Amino acid sequence: MTEHQIKKPTLFISHATSDGEFANAVKQEVEKVFANGINVFCTSSPGTIPVGIDWLSDIEQKLGVAQAVIVIITPVSIERPWLWFEIGATWSKGRSGDCKIYPVCAPEIKLSDLPSPLDRLQALSMGKAADLKLLFDALISQFGFGKISSFRAANITSRIPKYKDVKIMETDLNEKNFYSGRYTGYGDEELSEVIDTRFFKPDDENYHKYNNIYQGREELIHNGKLLHFREIDRKLDLPPGTAKRLLNGVAARYNLKPEVEMDNLVRYKAAR
Repeated sequence: MTEHQIKKPTLFISHATSDGEFANAVKQEVEKVFANGINVFCTSSPGTIPVGIDWLSDIEQKLGVAQAVIVIITPVSIERPWLWFEIGATWSKGRSGDCKIYPVCAPEIKLSDLPSPLDRLQALSMGKAADLKLLFDALISQFGFGKISSFRAANITSRIPKYKDVKIMETDLNEKNFYSGRYTGYGDEELSEVIDTRFFKPDDENYHKYNNIYQGREELIHNGKLLHFREIDRKLDLPPGTAKRLLNGVAARYNLKPEVEMDNLVRYKAAR
């Protein structure tokens, strides 16, 4: 007697490395509502990509067979190139009806601020129970099975952290964002000169010439001003990740060393 194995549909959850808690909260609820009747591919889950497997080929294969893609949008992932790669890989399938894309945003993301093409889709908020129910209603309607009575929005909202408490992983901090600014093609030595000339040198001149005016701690780098790496990248139009990588080296030219240094910010003080 021939055994017929029912082929499960595939759901792909696209997310940044730092956003594993968000993705896994959704994954666990999907598995409960659909009684493990869906293959859920979520790269943050242990064992999702077996050891020794070409991870890019594996992701492309899963995207190729996915009937639905949930895109987790957070302050980090919205600027993450891989998110746009994964969306692009399924966009044509979505237009043909072979795959549906569901943008699901962290509470800190305003739905009205989503860039194109995500703004053309119905985005939902992970912070709103009604939006999460709409997501699961849509998935049940698409797949033709599942128990909405098993769904509890609180199982997701209670598991996701405030984004200010999320530890941004090095893979996301160092990943190259799309960049076509004025310093495209510059090496680290050249970028260090830009940071020196445009950022530290003016501060140094104010410190030595007008120290009687700039006495507040947050007025000058030399006084211990709090510096945000990504804010400096934006202000100077530097490639993303430049300030975090090079700031300490340039500060040392002015005899400054970190007094406080965290993943996203730094304060300096004069070295003794």
